Parts: sequence; structure tokens; C-alpha cells
Amino acid sequence: MIRAIEFPNPAEFRRQKLPGSFHIDLTQGGPDGAALWFYCPCGCDGPSRIIIGLRGKPASTPSWDWNGSMSEPTLTPSVNQLRCGWHGWLRDGYWEVA
Repeated sequence: MIRAIEFPNPAEFRRQKLPGSFHIDLTQGGPDGAALWFYCPCGCDGPSRIIIGLRGKPASTPSWDWNGSMSEPTLTPSVNQLRCGWHGWLRDGYWEVA
């Protein structure tokens, strides 16, 4: 498992490039969602963006349901990183390999 570290500042997020780190942009993702930017836990190049919804999966697909926590985020369903093949879960603030 690897800890998911939240960066409120997008510039610092991009500068640090820590595997498993993330930034949530509430201005993206449409009326029922937001964008979660993350660096893959495996350490491959990134960042990647997925659309998340607060306590509900947005209608746009693909998208994920987010528990609303910045310190211990949980996403459902699992995250499949097509670029490198990493597949796993973000649960209670930790990335876990599926």
C-alpha cells in the first residue's frame, strides 16, 4: 500500500510528482463532479485525471464515487491505469493493488 497525499496547490502537486499523490480540482468535472488528478502509485509518468462525484457517481463515464474526504479519500469502483497497467483501489487514503 502507498499513502495518498493530497496537494491543495496544483503547482506544488505537479512540482513534487509523488507516486500516489493527488489534487482535487472542484472547477472541473461538470455540475455533478470534480476532477481528481493523481500520480500513479507505481511511479510511472503522469499525472492522470479521473472524474469523481461526491457521494454519488457522476452520470458521465467513466467516473468514480468519492467519499468527500481529502485526508482519507475512498473511490469506487477500482482505478485501472491504462497507461502502465496498474490496477487497484483508493481506500481510506491508501492505494492498494487489486
